[in-house]
Amino acid sequence: MFLLKSIDLVALVSLLVQALVAWVFFAMQRTLTRREGAARAFVDFQWAFFALASALSVLCARFFQAHDVTKSAEWWDEGRALPTACYVAYHLGKGAFAFLLVRGSYRMAEREPPRWLQSVGVPIVAAFTLAPLVNSNINHLLVVQGPLMIAAAVIALRALRENRSPLLGPSLVRSALLSLALSWVVHALSVLLLHAHPAARYWLALNSFVDLAVQLVLGTGIVMSVVQLANARARAAEADRERLQRALESDERLRALGTLVSGVAHELNNPLTVILGYAELLGNSPGSGSEVQIIGEQAERCRGIVRNLSALARNSVHEPRELDTDELVGRVLRGLPHELTRGGARVRVEQRVKARLSGDRSGLEQVLANLLVNALQADASGAPVELAVDANEREVVLAVTDGGPGVPPALRSRLFEPFFTTKAPGKGTGLGLSIAHAIVRAHGGRIEVEDGPHGRGARFRVVLPRLPDVARAGAVAANAPAPAMDAQGRALLVVDDENAVRAVLAEHARRRGWRVIEAGSAESALEHIERAGEPDVLLCDLRMPGLGGPGLYERLERERPAVLARALFVTGDLAAPESVKFVDRCRCPVLPKPFDFDELFRALERTASPARLG
Repeated sequence: MFLLKSIDLVALVSLLVQALVAWVFFAMQRTLTRREGAARAFVDFQWAFFALASALSVLCARFFQAHDVTKSAEWWDEGRALPTACYVAYHLGKGAFAFLLVRGSYRMAEREPPRWLQSVGVPIVAAFTLAPLVNSNINHLLVVQGPLMIAAAVIALRALRENRSPLLGPSLVRSALLSLALSWVVHALSVLLLHAHPAARYWLALNSFVDLAVQLVLGTGIVMSVVQLANARARAAEADRERLQRALESDERLRALGTLVSGVAHELNNPLTVILGYAELLGNSPGSGSEVQIIGEQAERCRGIVRNLSALARNSVHEPRELDTDELVGRVLRGLPHELTRGGARVRVEQRVKARLSGDRSGLEQVLANLLVNALQADASGAPVELAVDANEREVVLAVTDGGPGVPPALRSRLFEPFFTTKAPGKGTGLGLSIAHAIVRAHGGRIEVEDGPHGRGARFRVVLPRLPDVARAGAVAANAPAPAMDAQGRALLVVDDENAVRAVLAEHARRRGWRVIEAGSAESALEHIERAGEPDVLLCDLRMPGLGGPGLYERLERERPAVLARALFVTGDLAAPESVKFVDRCRCPVLPKPFDFDELFRALERTASPARLG
């Protein structure tokens, strides 16, 4: 029997164990790849072990039949049809194992198998499968099998050379491939030297043991890789879940913030309307000083803060206009706390380029002020903070640099989350950078965070689109105030439940030539219309006791559509759900409080009846 001449009975048992282990690994990989939805690489490895298990099972059957002492055993002698068929099946399985091992290694390295693998590999496997038809001697077949297994192991190792994963599974796969190549070099040499050196027979006796060890390492590495990939996916899914949970919590906080802003906006915007209105009146008076200008500027900032809080809650309208970086920086510096800037000594401005951009002035002022205040508070030593203004053809860059402790890279991804702050409790709300980020993003820009010079401190870069020269001319024309029209004593009915708001609106209207009638409620406005006739323009607040603005709208829509056609509504709370619903169905202009009075009266001029404009 050729088996007794080549390997001993212990090696036969080892071959049987090798086949059993291959089937076990195939079953394990089949179960794991189905449950975990593994990548195509592990599907290739799974079928590679199926091919190997099939090949070894056929070889085991051939060897057991060779030990059969019955008369039928002669049918299994070397050179007969049955042994040759077994060797063909064995070679087919080993060839498929080598081919799938290479393809799976490429895919494990996240690389597509090269085209030549299919075009060259399949014919080689086919020729290898038919080799027993030419020579069925088992030792000669081992020599033929050696180059194929060595080449497959080397190509698979080259495919994995860039996959230097520190995980144990891929490391075991690489070690097994290296061992596979080395063991088959020794196998082939042992067969070639079998007659010249009888000691080579002892290595051939260990052939199955070595193959079993390599197979165990390879199969264990592949199974571990599948498990580790599943664990990595689970960790990624958990990280996504935590991210989504944080986003949900953030969204809930934003909804709560939106509810808060909705309730507070009306109460803040009414007094801001009064402050802005009287500041403008005082500013137009002879002998007014810079204090009045600062009052107006800071009131505008407060207006922008309320609107940008609404922006964070996804309810805001930005009013773009052409801005000059010199003016923007000057307005922000005038409004910074004196105790932080020490009279301006702590802020060093480097205006490298003068540029203009289009944006919401109060919003961008809030962004820059927030970054400067954070920078001034970050460095307790009192060192200067640098504000650099630069620009290229497409972008304007405002960079604020401090000498504080800086921002660790691990925190930069969360820096702009609402309510996230690195300040001590009671020192910050965690809203400043969130609002700044929302404002800059609404302008089509971005905020970048990096280390300061020499790795000390932090630098926040606000990058905004620059206004092109062609668009700049159009923006200048669009932002230019329309010439004031002579109101010629036209009647303006102002409906608002706030006495101070009505008073400042009436004063502005009278100075522009309007004849003003005031009403503190929708009911009073309807009584006036019934008694004195229709006004030229109706200006009405939305949130009032009684009918309110929406109720007045519905009454006029039914009873006096001509008055409704000359109506304009204002509100200090565009974030409230009822206000949003009203704006969606309202056919009249709706302006947010506090408003720019020039813009308001231009809107009133457009709303007035053309026939009455004469």
